[in-house]
Amino acid sequence: MIRWPRWIGWVILLAFVLRIAALMTYGLSLTLHSDDQGYVHSAIRLLQTGTLTYRGPSEPARFELDPTVKIMPGQPFLLAAIFWLFGTGTVGVYAAKIATILIGLAGIYGIYLLGRYCFGEAAGLIAALLLAVSVEQILTDNLLLTETPFMTSLIYLVYFSVKLASKRKPVYFYALLFFYLVALFFKATVALYPLVLFVYLLFKRYPFPLMIRQATIALVAILVVLGPWWVRNYVHYHQFIPLTAGDGNPLLMGTYQGVGYPNHEPLSALLQRLQTEYPNADSFTWMQVQKEVAMERLREWWQSSPGSLLYSYLLRKPIILWGGTFYWIEIFRISPETVVVLHHLAVVGGVAGGLLYLALNRHNRGEMLFIAMVLGYFTVVYSVYFVFGRYNVAAMPLVFLGIGAGTVAVRRCVRIWGHPSQ
Repeated sequence: MIRWPRWIGWVILLAFVLRIAALMTYGLSLTLHSDDQGYVHSAIRLLQTGTLTYRGPSEPARFELDPTVKIMPGQPFLLAAIFWLFGTGTVGVYAAKIATILIGLAGIYGIYLLGRYCFGEAAGLIAALLLAVSVEQILTDNLLLTETPFMTSLIYLVYFSVKLASKRKPVYFYALLFFYLVALFFKATVALYPLVLFVYLLFKRYPFPLMIRQATIALVAILVVLGPWWVRNYVHYHQFIPLTAGDGNPLLMGTYQGVGYPNHEPLSALLQRLQTEYPNADSFTWMQVQKEVAMERLREWWQSSPGSLLYSYLLRKPIILWGGTFYWIEIFRISPETVVVLHHLAVVGGVAGGLLYLALNRHNRGEMLFIAMVLGYFTVVYSVYFVFGRYNVAAMPLVFLGIGAGTVAVRRCVRIWGHPSQ
């Protein structure tokens, strides 16, 4: 008899070996020279000055001095804590990469737990194995980006959401709340997740009075945890900024994605014009300016070609989101073309697996639909902005889980059909 729990240890060991092999082979040269460096510099400045700042790779140097509201503080805080312990030199950066790898391994174990609870041991193990050997994830776990900690916190958020819906124990509620706040401190895109959870809890016939009490506790916790962030943002910019104000640039870039968008002024020319018109704008003002222009472009697009706007945001962008990969650096001599093919197979397999599970299995259909709702939620949220493969990284474990669940459902049906007496 196969003892599945023993195998998950081997899967995590394999994942660790692959990630450490990448770190040892490429060292600190494994960097995008982009957002990852921005987070490193932000953490160092936070230690040196006590001020949270962030400068993107193509932004003016003066933004390094501006208190930022472009990002959530989770990644700079995490890196600053590591650098405080190990220094800001080579040792500190290696320590940060190893810490990120360990967080990624926790995510692998989390998707195993989620799969095991919802669809059985084998489903969880398959999902964990696919995440462990994913070339994209091996690379991502070696980069100092928000994707890995956000992925792991999202996995446990979904896991404890499912546990709470079924068991209704306070410990699962508090675990869910904890991972929601952690995820929120890395990416603001998770903010409306409670709406998805609310629908799922209604489907599971969760007691409404209990839901109200727990929602009240959650609201108080959010006020306590985010309160200092709100005060800090108001002190610097005299506005209530609940999460970030960094959506101006991706929103503007998103109006140049799809088909039929207004293009009388190309994006590069538009940005150059805005820089000329606002030469001394701080980072907050620069984002607000881009957001205003983006809204103007959306109104123009809607008036000139509403059909192409709807097609771009409802169909074209989701296809770009899930069709793209996040493999900007080649590792282990695995070509980008190969990774693209594997990624497309995984997405198609995840969708097919989920549908097969719903068709062939009577149990835990609500959990599969909930996972589909979570994936749909992030698809909608990201499609508002400029989309590319990097945004699907955190959700891919749930896609892998679809493959595992579908495989288990098919295997179970084949076994039943082969032994009808059972």
